[in-house]
Amino acid sequence: MVSGSLSGGGGGEGFTGRAAIGYDHGYDGEVFYLGLALDPHYVDGWVEGCLERIGEDHPEEELLFRDLWEDETQREVVIESLKADCEIRTGRPSDL
Repeated sequence: MVSGSLSGGGGGEGFTGRAAIGYDHGYDGEVFYLGLALDPHYVDGWVEGCLERIGEDHPEEELLFRDLWEDETQREVVIESLKADCEIRTGRPSDL
């Protein structure tokens, strides 16, 4: 299970490192790399990117996912739901 909290992206201070890469993949690329799935920074950034993308058209859905994400027992459900709308790629991006 991935743990951590969403911090960065969309609000005050932005993400850095793997979290920034995850954010870009979730928001712009709509892609999830299985090779980075165990990196909590990547996953946090990816989830934040996905939620911001969803919130542009469906703010209620974004809030529902954020509420679920806050419950650590529901994080895998959120990740799997968001992955359903993304392209899943094995390995890691070539620039890493």
